[in-house]
Amino acid sequence: MGYRNSPTCSHCWQQGHTKRGCPKYREKAEAWLEENKDNEDAYKPHYVQQVESYKNMGKNRKCSWCDEHGHNKRTCPDKKEVLDKNIAKNKEWRRQVLDRIEEAGLGVGALVADKNRYSEGQKLYLVVDMRWDGINLRASGNECVEYYEYQKHNYRNGSTYPEMTVSSIDDLRTKTLYYPQLKDADDNGLFYSASTRLNVVSPSEPNPPSGWISDESWAKKLF
Repeated sequence: MGYRNSPTCSHCWQQGHTKRGCPKYREKAEAWLEENKDNEDAYKPHYVQQVESYKNMGKNRKCSWCDEHGHNKRTCPDKKEVLDKNIAKNKEWRRQVLDRIEEAGLGVGALVADKNRYSEGQKLYLVVDMRWDGINLRASGNECVEYYEYQKHNYRNGSTYPEMTVSSIDDLRTKTLYYPQLKDADDNGLFYSASTRLNVVSPSEPNPPSGWISDESWAKKLF
């Protein structure tokens, strides 16, 4: 595997930066500007013009997030504001989800019944993994967490379906099932997509990881 060499400056010949970011090159240009600040007719040397062009390049950069100039998407203040808003909302939303999960008795060890969509029968499953990491704002319903207000259309990987791992009582095979749909206080679905056929027949107390409600690691690559 090859490794990229550290850049070498063509002005001072030091490694670790290029001429564009060279402090000595910039200081040289700034010194000339200071010496000639009262001489408007003085011809600017090439190095002064070049340093000024470097500065203008940054000012003319257009952000792909907000379409404003002077920064990029990575440093966009508007994007940071939206991200902070999503993180704060996620804590509120997770609290509601956990309350409803506790009411339903949905946790590892719970017995759930999945009704057959084509007949009166049902299959029984034992919950073996709640997959808590996938229960974040990306899985939220658009009525309880408004789509455009939280800029869900800009989510890097789109919305997700909350799933849990279960084991079949019949043959002990494991599979994933969507969470049952849970409702908030206004009767809005908490999940973007969820099962309408699943119900708990033998409850078990849910036990999310410590600090799960306030955890922010899920949002690192949200946008």
